[in-house]
Amino acid sequence: MGTQQRHPLVDAAYQARRNGDREGALTLYVAASQALRSDQADRTALASAIRHAGDLYEELADAPAAWAAYDEAWGLYTALAPALALDRANCRRPMALWQEQHGDTAVALGMWREARGMYEQGAVATGLDLQAAYDECDRHIAALGAM
Repeated sequence: MGTQQRHPLVDAAYQARRNGDREGALTLYVAASQALRSDQADRTALASAIRHAGDLYEELADAPAAWAAYDEAWGLYTALAPALALDRANCRRPMALWQEQHGDTAVALGMWREARGMYEQGAVATGLDLQAAYDECDRHIAALGAM
C-alpha cells in the first residue's frame, strides 16, 4: 500500500492468519474487502485483500471461491499501473497453482511463465532479490513443460 497505512481489518486478518485462525482471517479479509470496495481509495489494497481471501478459500478447500477471488484480484491488479508487477506476480502465482491443481496444466504453464516475467519486472522496479520466486516458477515451468 505504499506509504498509506493498512486498513485495520487487514491488520486484524493478518494477525488471525498468523495465529492459525484461517476462518477468522477469511472473515476479516472479506470484511476488509467490503470496506475497501466502498472506500474506493486504494485499489491495490482492495486487490491484495481479495487475493489473500482467495488464498484462505483455497486452504479451506473452497476451490470455486478461491478462483473467483483470484480472478477478481487479477482484474483489479491489471487495471492498475504497470509498476505493480510484483503485486501482479503475487496474484498470478496462486492462480497458476490453482490451475495446476484444479484445471488445465497448459493454462497453468502459461500463468507460471507470466508470473516469472512479472517477478523479473518487479525485481528491476524494487531492487529486491526474488531468486526464491524465480526458482519456484522455474520448477513449475520445468515440471509442466515435461508433461
